Amino acid sequence: MRALVVVALLGALNAYGQDNDYPTVDRVDQVLTCMRVHGGQTVDNLYACACAVDIIAQQLSFDEFTEARTFEIYRRMPGEKGSLLRDNERGKQIIARLELVRSDANKRCFIGRPRPHPEEAKPSSSGPAAVTPAGVGNAVPAAP
Repeated sequence: MRALVVVALLGALNAYGQDNDYPTVDRVDQVLTCMRVHGGQTVDNLYACACAVDIIAQQLSFDEFTEARTFEIYRRMPGEKGSLLRDNERGKQIIARLELVRSDANKRCFIGRPRPHPEEAKPSSSGPAAVTPAGVGNAVPAAP
């Protein structure tokens, strides 16, 4: 299952790799990290996390993203070396921007919120409901 998700992820991200300057490996790393944080490797998480990475990439260049992540990670470093990053105005600004962009991406991609599924939709009372077999369109091809 993992190999299938990674292969699907690489294929999906390959089309987006040319739209901006985010390397594919970094996109995959971000998506896999997002999936781990938000409940594991599921098809729903794959699409939601890939969506979030795309939105972040639209709003921050890769250099800005890398700078923000560097400040974000190393500001937790204790002592004098960590204070250089904790007390840095540029660091505070770029981290705040990254957090804002992430928040927007999470809302737009339904991360952390349940997504309605067509099978769960209630039929309207105005007429007969269309019947669709469960799982149609959600099939995952078997691994070779």
